Amino acid sequence: MNSFLEEKWSLVGLGFNPWEYSRAEKQGILLAIFKALNVLTVLELSPSDMLEFCLDMESLYEDVPYHSFNHAIDVVVKLYYVLHDLQAASYLASYDIAALLISGLCHDCGH
Repeated sequence: MNSFLEEKWSLVGLGFNPWEYSRAEKQGILLAIFKALNVLTVLELSPSDMLEFCLDMESLYEDVPYHSFNHAIDVVVKLYYVLHDLQAASYLASYDIAALLISGLCHDCGH
């Protein structure tokens, strides 16, 4: 993990506030979560393919107060907390974990 993520990783949890991060930092956090929960391996994606997908999803969100890309990132971070910190991932198949995280990222696209 790079030094940015090592420094910021402890903030990825219930107290996470996506409005405190730059666009690049948020994309890095998303990529780190997908990598940490083996989504890239399960879906056979390279980090650049996953990043491109995240950027594409960002472009589909409207600039609105709540159902924005920041909200989507917040949902993914909360899912990470439940899956990793609360160990819910141990009860799920790897494809289910990938589906949950991707659904969290995409759930409000377009509105």
